Amino acid sequence: MSRQRRLISIVGVSAWNGIPIEDRGMGAYQRLLAHLADDIERSVEMTLFFGAKKLPNYHKDHVEHHLLVPDSDEAVIAAKAIQEVTRRAGHACIFNEEQDRIRGLDPYDSTKFVRHGLPSLLERIRKIVEFEFPNDPNDPTVLVNVTSGYKAITPYTSAMAFLYRLPLIYKYERSPAILVMRPLPVELDTRIVEACYETFAQLRHGASVAEWQDSEEYRKLLRLGYIDEVDDVCALNGTGSLLLFAFERDAVVVDITQEAKEAVMNSVELGDRIFKFARDHQLRSNKTELKSDHMVFDDGNNPYRIFYENGTVPQIYGAYANHDVYERQLRKPKTNHYVYERVKIVRRRDAYAVEQLLSPGRIV
Repeated sequence: MSRQRRLISIVGVSAWNGIPIEDRGMGAYQRLLAHLADDIERSVEMTLFFGAKKLPNYHKDHVEHHLLVPDSDEAVIAAKAIQEVTRRAGHACIFNEEQDRIRGLDPYDSTKFVRHGLPSLLERIRKIVEFEFPNDPNDPTVLVNVTSGYKAITPYTSAMAFLYRLPLIYKYERSPAILVMRPLPVELDTRIVEACYETFAQLRHGASVAEWQDSEEYRKLLRLGYIDEVDDVCALNGTGSLLLFAFERDAVVVDITQEAKEAVMNSVELGDRIFKFARDHQLRSNKTELKSDHMVFDDGNNPYRIFYENGTVPQIYGAYANHDVYERQLRKPKTNHYVYERVKIVRRRDAYAVEQLLSPGRIV
């Protein structure tokens, strides 16, 4: 039976090979379009895409090509040309510049790369795999091309494929052969993330070295090689980011009141809402409204509502699966005396479990 799959490529500049630097200015898109239409093998990305469609495991499937690009105009033009040539050949190619141009993914600026580019790239891949094109570990629906893109990215795209058990596809040197590396059946040990969760979370996008240099946890993670310092900026490096992603693949951390905790334990649907709410800051921001002094997460036409306070770890003081109960809570004044327990909510096959954290905390 045919199924739908998606190949993710990080676009490099191979498509421009053969076009002189001086001809890459005005009118470059049309020039590149004609260049690729004349010979698709000028683009490693297109070579991999058409090669992947012929592989025995995938040749009967409907394969879409999803392009991600570093933060350069040249790469964006290449992606748009690849998209158009692929479309003209009758195949699907996805590139949305707003989402798929990875800001800060700059090979010439290491600070931007560490602080913004790399975590944004990993987050974009995660969203494609988990939300836009959910992956089945037993029969992966997402494939990752690790041939294109610049070399600094390759270890991290490979590691994301490892983390989500996705096949790696690459072009063998100068041969036309397309090779596939199957995922390994192993798991990462993420106990260090759980034990130092707040430090990991706060350094996801970087901070000032001066703010952290006296922290014992910070010095420990720096010594273990999970943090990089670039000038006066510190941030999780690729290894640290991947460990955080591995932990957050199946678990989220929240501060929660006893009442809200019991509500989550009694409702799978409510657990699902809180899991998505806690792990996606953008979703949380977009779906929150201020109602009678309460910050309320409301993600659509359903009875589920989450009352919370902002923090590095969201602080949930109300979780409701019944609209009438939610309405009654809304009429109550907000208090400043909530007692929170720090827990992790773990995603199981058909349910969510609320478990104690290795580094539990209590806030009054």
